[in-house]
Amino acid sequence: MTYPSFFDEVEPIDTLDPLADILGAVEQGRITYDYIDMVKLAGHSCPTVAGAWLITKIGLEKLYGDDLPVRGNIKVELRGALDEGVEGVIGSCIGLVTGAANEGGFKGLGGRMARNNRLLYGVEMEGEVRMTRLDNGTSVELSYNPSMVPGNPEQQVLMQKIMQGTATQEEKRRFGEVWQERVKKILLSKELWNEMVICS
Repeated sequence: MTYPSFFDEVEPIDTLDPLADILGAVEQGRITYDYIDMVKLAGHSCPTVAGAWLITKIGLEKLYGDDLPVRGNIKVELRGALDEGVEGVIGSCIGLVTGAANEGGFKGLGGRMARNNRLLYGVEMEGEVRMTRLDNGTSVELSYNPSMVPGNPEQQVLMQKIMQGTATQEEKRRFGEVWQERVKKILLSKELWNEMVICS
C-alpha cells in the first residue's frame, strides 16, 4: 500500500489494552496506533481525521501524563449529534484508539472490560469532545480549530473541477497533493497544536 510518506512521521499513540492481553491478542496488551491506522478506518486522510488524531493524542496525554493510556477505560462524549456533520467520523476515529464504543460495542467478560455505551453523542458541554477516565473520573474537554492552517487557494478551484467532472488526471493528482499538504502541516506543526486543540 502506497501513501504519503509524512504519515510515518506522525507521532504514534501507545496504549495498554487489558482485554487484548487476557485474550492473548497482543503481548502484555501493548498496542501502538499510527496515523495510517486511523486513515484505514476512515478510508481517507483529511483535516477532520487529523483533528481526531490530535484530539485523541492530546486528550490522552492530559488524562494519563507519562503513563500508558488504558484502552477501554475511557468514556468519550461529543457535543454534536451522531448524524450532525462529521461527528460520526470523529467519534469512530477516537473510538479506534480509546476503545470507546456505542451501544453496539463489546459487552465485556463477566461484566468486566466492556466497551459499549462509552461513546456518546449530543452531550451538552463547553468543548466539542470530552474524554473521561473511568477509574478515577478525571476528564478533559477539547475543541479543534484547523483554521490555524489554511488550505492552498488552488484547492477550491480544483475541487470544483473534480465535482463537475471536468478535471484532468493531472488536476486530480494536484488536488490530492495540496489536500495532503494541509493535513501534513496540521499533524507535524507541533508548535501550533496548543492553538488548534484547546483543552479545558
